[in-house]
Amino acid sequence: MAGFVPTGRIISHIGTLHKAGWTNGEIADAAGVDRRTIHNILHEYVAHTHRPTADSILRLRPEDAPNRVPIIGTVRRIQALAVMGWPISQIGELAGIRGTQVNELMAGRRKRIPRKQAEAVDRVFRERWMQPGPNVRTRTIAARNGWIPALAWDDIDNPDEQPTGMRKAAA
Repeated sequence: MAGFVPTGRIISHIGTLHKAGWTNGEIADAAGVDRRTIHNILHEYVAHTHRPTADSILRLRPEDAPNRVPIIGTVRRIQALAVMGWPISQIGELAGIRGTQVNELMAGRRKRIPRKQAEAVDRVFRERWMQPGPNVRTRTIAARNGWIPALAWDDIDNPDEQPTGMRKAAA
């Protein structure tokens, strides 16, 4: 079949894009193909696709997920607020993020999140990071989980950053 390529490599690449936070719609839009094309390839309704379609999809890079940012800084901000006693559910509410989405973030089920959500959490963080929160239980949970306070980070968004000024708990 001249001009056609097997879909196996494309299916694998779409899986990689999904892990980086891309949605099927974003993949289709960025590749300039119909959303049904992505669906048909993923569900193996087609075994081959046009070379230009394959090339358009394979050109997409995981790190270029549109309007999405790495999750690390957002999770660290939520954890730092929890250290201060701000309940995670309240942080999500203040940031306009549904409870299930906040739970997914904290469980590490996503690698990237919508930029607007990250910016909303950052806004809440900047407003409250030095104010004690109302919930002692949240502080206890944060301490038990080993979450790090805001002042321990020089660059809270840097995935390679190690917190400073923290002592390890005695065994």
